[in-house]
Amino acid sequence: METEELQAHRKAGEEAKKQADKVLKDGLKRADVACKEAKKQADIVYKEAKKLAVDKETKKIADEAHKEALKEAEKLRDTIINEVWAVWHASYERRAEDLTKAVAKSEERISQAEITYEEAKKKADQAHDEAKKLAVDKEARKEAKEAHKEALKQAFKTREEAQK
Repeated sequence: METEELQAHRKAGEEAKKQADKVLKDGLKRADVACKEAKKQADIVYKEAKKLAVDKETKKIADEAHKEALKEAEKLRDTIINEVWAVWHASYERRAEDLTKAVAKSEERISQAEITYEEAKKKADQAHDEAKKLAVDKEARKEAKEAHKEALKQAFKTREEAQK
């Protein structure tokens, strides 16, 4: 059984998860786009450098610079991905922590409501037994029984309200 507060908390957590997942997806997509763009720029510079290279040594330097630029593009992508995942993970941990607290609070309220219900039920039973002993006729016993039913109904209602 969940309280209404816990249900609302779960719903809010699900909405936050959707938003975090969207940010994650967008961030991963942007990391890929940034990598592709950096590689594209590196390729453009490389082609121009090769056109301008007049000897083997200059071409070799252009090749090395191109390889390094491609590695840097991948490092950029990896850095962005790591940051996006770190943010998503922190968001997940926060939601999990909040939900754990909400569940504990809900369980405590339910437990306390159950204890209160049992105490009220016990008192109603005791009052009913006492009223039956004191009842002198059939009508008085009937009234005691009705009062007992009403007290139990009220205890149940109070428990249900407390567990919302």
